[in-house]
Amino acid sequence: MDLNQASDYSAITTQEQVVKETNGKTASKSGTQERTTEQITEEAVTTEQEEVTTEITETETASAGTENAETEEKLPVISDMGQLDFNSEKTITWPVNGEVILPYSMETTVYFQTLDLYRCNPGMLISAGNGTTVKSAYLGKVTKVTSDNTYGNMVTVYLGNNYSVVYGQLDTIYVKEGDYVKAGDSIGTIGNPTDSFLAEGSHLFFEMLEGDEPVDPLLYIE
Repeated sequence: MDLNQASDYSAITTQEQVVKETNGKTASKSGTQERTTEQITEEAVTTEQEEVTTEITETETASAGTENAETEEKLPVISDMGQLDFNSEKTITWPVNGEVILPYSMETTVYFQTLDLYRCNPGMLISAGNGTTVKSAYLGKVTKVTSDNTYGNMVTVYLGNNYSVVYGQLDTIYVKEGDYVKAGDSIGTIGNPTDSFLAEGSHLFFEMLEGDEPVDPLLYIE
């Protein structure tokens, strides 16, 4: 064999190998770039899908929350307590057991010991120890929970047909506005008397109203 030809063949073979390796590396890089591009594209699509899914989920959740809120607002506060049907022919029960220490009196004045004066009394004072539980006198709906310096903490309950009752001189209150109570349910407990009634001692101030006008509770208590 001609050595020059052998040398040329070896050189050509080496060059072919270099070209193949270079082409292989180029193809590998190209494949890597293609795969990387595909992966990036797939990741971008996946991210977009996740964002769309998240938006849909949040929208559905917000929509469901709105629907639930609307449903809750439409639900009645109570459905099984009966109709508020009090009238002048019906009677109420005693809210506490105790002596009437100052009667209802809107036509004549009565003496208020602590205030040391005579004046009309729109309700009646029923003696009751501090902490005594006050019971609902009739089925009704709590319309007000208020407080003032004369009668302390008060709860007003609507009975129906324009009649209401007010429980005053309370300490703890167990009900809130919008609650329904039936006869015998706990309204709250008796507290310390306000400064206007210190001499009278702890008691329940109990008032009955027809519209805005006070009426004598004793006419309706059985």
